[in-house]
Amino acid sequence: MRNLKNILLITIMMAVVISGCSSGSNPVPQDITDQQSGADTQSPQEQTETPATEGNTDNQTALKEALLEGMMDTPIEDFELEDLNGNKIRLSDYKGKIVLLNFWATWCPPCRQEMPYFQEIYEEYKDDDVVVLTVNSTSVELRGGTDSEQAQKNAREFVEDNGYTFPVLLDKNDEVWAIYQQRGIPANYVIDKEGIVRYAFAGAYPSKEQIIQYIDNIRAIE
Repeated sequence: MRNLKNILLITIMMAVVISGCSSGSNPVPQDITDQQSGADTQSPQEQTETPATEGNTDNQTALKEALLEGMMDTPIEDFELEDLNGNKIRLSDYKGKIVLLNFWATWCPPCRQEMPYFQEIYEEYKDDDVVVLTVNSTSVELRGGTDSEQAQKNAREFVEDNGYTFPVLLDKNDEVWAIYQQRGIPANYVIDKEGIVRYAFAGAYPSKEQIIQYIDNIRAIE
Protein backbone atom coordinates (compact mmCIF):
# COMPACT_ATOMS: atom_id res chain seq x y z
CA MET A 1 0.00 0.00 0.00
CA ARG A 2 2.89 2.34 0.87
CA ASN A 3 4.51 1.63 -2.50
CA LEU A 4 1.27 2.48 -4.26
CA LYS A 5 1.04 5.77 -2.38
CA ASN A 6 4.64 6.60 -3.18
CA ILE A 7 4.04 5.93 -6.88
CA LEU A 8 0.93 8.10 -6.81
CA LEU A 9 2.72 10.93 -5.04
CA ILE A 10 5.68 10.82 -7.42
CA THR A 11 3.24 10.93 -10.34
CA ILE A 12 1.59 14.02 -8.85
CA MET A 13 4.94 15.71 -8.31
CA MET A 14 6.03 15.03 -11.89
CA ALA A 15 2.84 16.61 -13.18
CA VAL A 16 3.17 19.94 -11.39
CA VAL A 17 4.41 23.19 -12.87
CA ILE A 18 6.40 25.78 -10.98
CA SER A 19 4.09 28.77 -11.33
CA GLY A 20 0.62 27.27 -11.63
CA CYS A 21 -2.16 27.53 -9.05
CA SER A 22 -5.05 25.12 -8.54
CA SER A 23 -8.12 25.17 -6.34
CA GLY A 24 -9.79 22.67 -4.10
CA SER A 25 -11.03 22.58 -0.51
CA ASN A 26 -8.92 22.84 2.63
CA PRO A 27 -9.14 19.94 5.11
CA VAL A 28 -11.63 20.78 7.86
CA PRO A 29 -10.23 19.86 11.28
CA GLN A 30 -12.12 17.08 12.98
CA ASP A 31 -11.73 15.41 16.34
CA ILE A 32 -8.28 13.77 16.34
CA THR A 33 -9.65 10.45 17.58
CA ASP A 34 -12.07 10.32 14.64
CA GLN A 35 -9.28 10.99 12.15
CA GLN A 36 -7.01 8.35 13.67
CA SER A 37 -9.81 5.81 13.30
CA GLY A 38 -10.01 6.49 9.55
CA ALA A 39 -12.36 9.44 9.08
CA ASP A 40 -11.95 11.08 5.65
CA THR A 41 -10.44 14.52 5.21
CA GLN A 42 -11.15 16.92 2.40
CA SER A 43 -8.62 17.82 -0.28
CA PRO A 44 -6.42 20.97 0.04
CA GLN A 45 -8.12 24.31 -0.44
CA GLU A 46 -5.80 26.14 -2.77
CA GLN A 47 -2.20 25.43 -3.62
CA THR A 48 0.61 26.79 -5.73
CA GLU A 49 2.86 24.23 -7.36
CA THR A 50 6.59 24.28 -6.60
CA PRO A 51 9.72 22.32 -7.46
CA ALA A 52 10.01 18.84 -5.92
CA THR A 53 13.10 17.22 -4.38
CA GLU A 54 13.53 13.58 -3.46
CA GLY A 55 13.61 12.65 0.26
CA ASN A 56 15.54 9.77 1.78
CA THR A 57 14.20 8.68 5.17
CA ASP A 58 11.06 6.86 6.27
CA ASN A 59 9.93 10.03 8.03
CA GLN A 60 10.30 12.03 4.83
CA THR A 61 8.17 9.48 3.01
CA ALA A 62 5.55 9.67 5.74
CA LEU A 63 5.53 13.47 5.62
CA LYS A 64 4.84 13.38 1.89
CA GLU A 65 2.19 10.69 2.22
CA ALA A 66 0.41 12.95 4.70
CA LEU A 67 -0.57 15.14 1.77
CA LEU A 68 -2.87 12.34 0.64
CA GLU A 69 -4.10 11.37 4.11
CA GLY A 70 -4.46 14.75 5.84
CA MET A 71 -3.85 13.34 9.33
CA MET A 72 -0.71 11.63 10.55
CA ASP A 73 1.34 10.47 13.50
CA THR A 74 4.97 11.02 12.47
CA PRO A 75 7.92 12.40 14.47
CA ILE A 76 9.37 15.64 13.15
CA GLU A 77 12.47 15.75 11.01
CA ASP A 78 14.53 18.25 13.00
CA PHE A 79 16.26 21.22 11.38
CA GLU A 80 18.06 24.45 12.23
CA LEU A 81 17.67 27.64 10.19
CA GLU A 82 18.39 31.33 10.65
CA ASP A 83 15.59 33.85 10.86
CA LEU A 84 15.60 37.27 9.21
CA ASN A 85 17.52 38.67 12.18
CA GLY A 86 20.27 36.05 12.01
CA ASN A 87 19.03 34.08 15.02
CA LYS A 88 19.40 30.31 14.78
CA ILE A 89 16.12 28.48 15.27
CA ARG A 90 15.96 24.73 15.83
CA LEU A 91 12.59 23.02 15.49
CA SER A 92 13.22 20.61 18.36
CA ASP A 93 13.78 23.56 20.74
CA TYR A 94 10.02 24.01 20.74
CA LYS A 95 9.18 20.63 22.23
CA GLY A 96 6.49 21.33 24.81
CA LYS A 97 4.78 23.77 22.43
CA ILE A 98 2.27 23.35 19.62
CA VAL A 99 4.07 24.42 16.43
CA LEU A 100 2.39 25.82 13.34
CA LEU A 101 4.95 25.18 10.60
CA ASN A 102 4.30 26.91 7.29
CA PHE A 103 6.14 27.02 3.93
CA TRP A 104 5.42 30.03 1.73
CA ALA A 105 6.64 32.43 -0.95
CA THR A 106 6.00 36.12 -1.50
CA TRP A 107 4.49 35.58 -4.96
CA CYS A 108 1.94 32.98 -3.83
CA PRO A 109 -1.64 34.36 -3.49
CA PRO A 110 -2.90 31.68 -1.05
CA CYS A 111 0.21 32.24 1.08
CA ARG A 112 -0.51 35.94 1.28
CA GLN A 113 -4.14 35.17 2.10
CA GLU A 114 -3.31 33.30 5.31
CA MET A 115 -0.44 35.50 6.56
CA PRO A 116 -2.74 37.84 8.55
CA TYR A 117 -4.12 34.79 10.40
CA PHE A 118 -0.61 33.74 11.40
CA GLN A 119 0.09 37.26 12.65
CA GLU A 120 -3.06 37.25 14.77
CA ILE A 121 -2.28 33.80 16.18
CA TYR A 122 1.32 34.86 16.88
CA GLU A 123 0.22 37.95 18.77
CA GLU A 124 -2.44 36.12 20.78
CA TYR A 125 -0.47 32.96 21.62
CA LYS A 126 3.21 34.04 21.76
CA ASP A 127 3.16 33.98 25.57
CA ASP A 128 1.18 30.75 25.62
CA ASP A 129 1.83 27.25 24.24
CA VAL A 130 1.69 27.93 20.48
CA VAL A 131 4.60 28.81 18.17
CA VAL A 132 4.35 30.11 14.59
CA LEU A 133 7.30 29.25 12.33
CA THR A 134 7.17 30.22 8.65
CA VAL A 135 9.84 29.00 6.21
CA ASN A 136 10.86 30.72 2.99
CA SER A 137 12.95 28.39 0.79
CA THR A 138 15.19 29.85 -1.90
CA SER A 139 14.14 27.67 -4.86
CA VAL A 140 10.48 28.12 -3.97
CA GLU A 141 10.74 31.88 -3.53
CA LEU A 142 12.64 32.24 -6.80
CA ARG A 143 10.64 29.57 -8.68
CA GLY A 144 13.69 27.41 -9.22
CA GLY A 145 16.36 30.08 -8.68
CA THR A 146 19.37 29.70 -6.39
CA ASP A 147 20.21 33.26 -5.26
CA SER A 148 19.60 33.00 -1.51
CA GLU A 149 20.40 36.69 -0.96
CA GLN A 150 17.67 37.72 -3.39
CA ALA A 151 15.21 35.33 -1.76
CA GLN A 152 16.04 36.80 1.64
CA LYS A 153 15.58 40.33 0.28
CA ASN A 154 12.16 39.40 -1.12
CA ALA A 155 11.02 37.87 2.16
CA ARG A 156 12.32 40.76 4.28
CA GLU A 157 10.63 43.42 2.14
CA PHE A 158 7.37 41.49 2.14
CA VAL A 159 7.12 41.06 5.92
CA GLU A 160 8.27 44.62 6.61
CA ASP A 161 5.80 46.10 4.13
CA ASN A 162 2.97 44.16 5.77
CA GLY A 163 4.04 44.66 9.37
CA TYR A 164 4.39 40.94 10.15
CA THR A 165 6.41 40.09 13.25
CA PHE A 166 6.14 36.29 13.43
CA PRO A 167 9.39 34.34 12.82
CA VAL A 168 10.43 33.91 9.19
CA LEU A 169 13.11 31.26 8.70
CA LEU A 170 15.36 31.24 5.64
CA ASP A 171 15.91 27.86 3.99
CA LYS A 172 18.84 29.11 1.90
CA ASN A 173 19.93 25.74 0.51
CA ASP A 174 16.45 24.17 0.31
CA GLU A 175 17.49 21.45 2.75
CA VAL A 176 14.35 21.75 4.86
CA TRP A 177 12.08 22.01 1.83
CA ALA A 178 13.60 18.74 0.60
CA ILE A 179 12.28 17.10 3.78
CA TYR A 180 8.94 18.81 4.27
CA GLN A 181 7.95 19.51 0.66
CA GLN A 182 4.43 18.79 -0.49
CA ARG A 183 3.01 19.20 -3.97
CA GLY A 184 2.67 22.94 -3.60
CA ILE A 185 2.63 25.96 -1.35
CA PRO A 186 1.46 27.01 1.06
CA ALA A 187 2.35 23.80 2.89
CA ASN A 188 1.12 23.61 6.48
CA TYR A 189 2.01 21.32 9.37
CA VAL A 190 0.63 21.24 12.91
CA ILE A 191 3.04 19.64 15.39
CA ASP A 192 2.05 18.60 18.90
CA LYS A 193 3.99 19.20 22.12
CA GLU A 194 5.80 15.87 21.86
CA GLY A 195 7.25 16.73 18.44
CA ILE A 196 4.74 14.65 16.47
CA VAL A 197 3.28 15.95 13.21
CA ARG A 198 -0.48 15.62 13.64
CA TYR A 199 -1.77 17.46 10.57
CA ALA A 200 -0.20 18.14 7.18
CA PHE A 201 -1.73 19.57 4.04
CA ALA A 202 -0.98 21.75 1.04
CA GLY A 203 -3.27 24.75 0.98
CA ALA A 204 -4.10 27.91 2.88
CA TYR A 205 -6.08 28.16 6.09
CA PRO A 206 -9.38 29.86 5.18
CA SER A 207 -9.68 31.56 8.58
CA LYS A 208 -8.02 32.10 11.94
CA GLU A 209 -10.80 30.04 13.47
CA GLN A 210 -9.70 26.95 11.59
CA ILE A 211 -6.17 27.31 12.94
CA ILE A 212 -7.59 27.58 16.45
CA GLN A 213 -9.61 24.42 15.85
CA TYR A 214 -6.42 22.49 15.04
CA ILE A 215 -4.81 23.87 18.19
CA ASP A 216 -7.83 22.89 20.30
CA ASN A 217 -7.86 19.39 18.80
CA ILE A 218 -4.27 18.82 19.85
CA ARG A 219 -4.83 20.27 23.30
CA ALA A 220 -7.77 17.89 23.75
CA ILE A 221 -5.54 14.82 23.67
CA GLU A 222 -2.79 16.06 25.99
